[in-house]
Amino acid sequence: MIRTRLSRRRFLQAASAGACIMGLPVLKVSANSDKESAKSGVSYSQNWCEMCFWKCGLTAKTVNGRVQKLEGQAKCPSNYGKLCAKGNSGVFQLYDSDRVKYPMIRTGKRGEGKFRKATWEEAIQYIAEKSVAIRDQYGPESFSLFAHGSGEHSFMNLIEIIGSPNIAIPAFSQCTGSREIAWAATYGKPVGGKEPVDSDNSKCMMMLGRNIAEALHVGEVQDFVSGLSKGAELIYVDVRFSKTAAKANQFMMIRPGTDTALLLGMINYVISNNLYDSEFVKKYTKGFDELAEHVKKNSLEYTEKETGIPAYMIVNACKSLAKAAPSCYIHPGRRLSRYGTDVQFVRAIAVLNALFGNWDMPGGFYTPVKYPVKKPHMVSIDHHPTHDRADGAGTTFPMAPKNLGLANKQLEAIANQDPHPMKALFSYGTNLFHHQADSALVEKAIAESELVVTCDIYMTDTAYYSDVVLPESTYLERYDPAIVTSRKEGYIQYREPAVDPVHDTKGGWEIAELISKAMGYTNHFTAIEDFNYVLFKEAGTTEEYMKKHGCIVKAVGEPFPRAVGERPRFFTPSGKVELKSSNIEALGYSALPEYTPVPRPSDNEFRFLFGRISYHTHARSQNNAWLLALHDYEVPLWINTERAKKLGIKNGDKVRVTNGNNTSGELVAKVVDYIHPEAVFTPQGFGHESTMMTRMSGKGARTSDFCSNETDPISGGAGLQNGFVKIEKV
Repeated sequence: MIRTRLSRRRFLQAASAGACIMGLPVLKVSANSDKESAKSGVSYSQNWCEMCFWKCGLTAKTVNGRVQKLEGQAKCPSNYGKLCAKGNSGVFQLYDSDRVKYPMIRTGKRGEGKFRKATWEEAIQYIAEKSVAIRDQYGPESFSLFAHGSGEHSFMNLIEIIGSPNIAIPAFSQCTGSREIAWAATYGKPVGGKEPVDSDNSKCMMMLGRNIAEALHVGEVQDFVSGLSKGAELIYVDVRFSKTAAKANQFMMIRPGTDTALLLGMINYVISNNLYDSEFVKKYTKGFDELAEHVKKNSLEYTEKETGIPAYMIVNACKSLAKAAPSCYIHPGRRLSRYGTDVQFVRAIAVLNALFGNWDMPGGFYTPVKYPVKKPHMVSIDHHPTHDRADGAGTTFPMAPKNLGLANKQLEAIANQDPHPMKALFSYGTNLFHHQADSALVEKAIAESELVVTCDIYMTDTAYYSDVVLPESTYLERYDPAIVTSRKEGYIQYREPAVDPVHDTKGGWEIAELISKAMGYTNHFTAIEDFNYVLFKEAGTTEEYMKKHGCIVKAVGEPFPRAVGERPRFFTPSGKVELKSSNIEALGYSALPEYTPVPRPSDNEFRFLFGRISYHTHARSQNNAWLLALHDYEVPLWINTERAKKLGIKNGDKVRVTNGNNTSGELVAKVVDYIHPEAVFTPQGFGHESTMMTRMSGKGARTSDFCSNETDPISGGAGLQNGFVKIEKV
């Protein structure tokens, strides 16, 4: 058992790094005193951060037409007045010389990086003419979209207006999709974008690979730290000793791919030793007897052998959770696109939680409170698409939602031109070469497309291969429709520009409307100010209030209804927590959580794993100079000490990573004791091909080149962690 404790100051060092990066000379932004600012033209504007997707409320301070400082909104439940390093670095993004500054049309071969400057009229007309020709020849279903970010609905609506159902949000299939389907199969509703775990009041928290200290969201990590400061116990399970592991009372290093085996062993121990909440199980669950019989084979001895975790640690974890119940939780996870068996993995998490009776209870799970308002529509669509989706969402994969799609399967459909031709590929705010497995498949999908359009802030690798690149204004330069969000309170957030666009850029909503009109689709889009007016009127507020505060909070509803005597509601077929899932059973899969062993690497191979670090978001921020100042430009590869010694590799050596297809990349060895010997690990988001990302082009390795491209049979979600590589010293 490891009881290492870091101070809160050290723990949040990366998150608070914004305090120092503001002094960097890169942008020559001076730290004017209040007295100096008073003599200048000072203004304040309200916004939410777009440096990741947690949407932290912020206020931008502008002096003489230049953004000088960003501060968190004190009353915003997303972040409680704080911003992390990424949030502070939004100022650098705004003024970054590497931004796409005007529309660009390709002049060379795709991937050569040869473009010419174009006017907006020319670029929009180019897209419209190509799109109309493709629509008329192949049908509207030949259009596809991959989108991510606050403005994603702008392009989603555009593609739907054209008549295509092929809209994919990669955050679903590549991240949370399997989790959402598993949770809904158990409790009747998905987890949601902001996980409703009550860390602030928890007495015991268990996390399996949920590296909350580095894959951080500001409000969530503050709740986590608050819970720890009040004495909460943390049980952390991972293949490596991460920064979250450093906060754990109990750290369990697990063999990669055996998390479900661990959970089933814990379920068996909890049931066999009567450590569960019998009253909750009797009143509110279905399938307990079948579950108890099902897990009998998962003895402590078997679980230890399969996972590599000593039996006594498993017992201690079970007892800690039971002692704290119902003020405990097993975190549902975030990126559950691991081994292609993730629905059953999260089903096991959901079932173990149910045994502790922590639903709608302080310290366990809360019910998100909704702001009592009916949202207006930004777009009116007369005829919705009637063609089946190409990715199988809702058909081949019945539990996958059609409105989110399966980006991995949609990409395959484009690459294979099956089940029908798909010739127009649009990308908004997402970088397929980094966010999808198998970059060769991405390149093939692009080659099969007659039109590729990217709307982004930077010349990403996907933009580099596009026919037209449309530069979007950053979040500090544009209006967007206000958003309605739920945590323990319901709240509405407002976005307005801090400055006029620095370059010849436009907001996503304006761009989508321009393309729509140029194609002949008129009178579909609502003005953002009209949308906000209706929303604010329904919400009982005004734009004047939102301009001053940026966020309005309304605590209408009880986040812990069961704790105050209300009967919990479960929207499953039985109306109960389904330990045995009738929906999954109807599809022909195991209705009870099932462990399927994953392939293991050979003696001379490693499982290739990747993940987040606290000051970067996916592949979006690696070129940001303020964030690069927080770490070396060299990208590390974690490798176990004993395995490294056998390969003659020392800490700091350059190493070559090679997969079975002879794709290779170079990284710098970080030789450590505290990673499982079967695995190597590197941060995601490096290895950019685009030469227009000048600070990080060619540095590190693109993780999508080495991860697996498998599919969970229930959700259709991706399985990215069954890729194997060989390592050699350069």
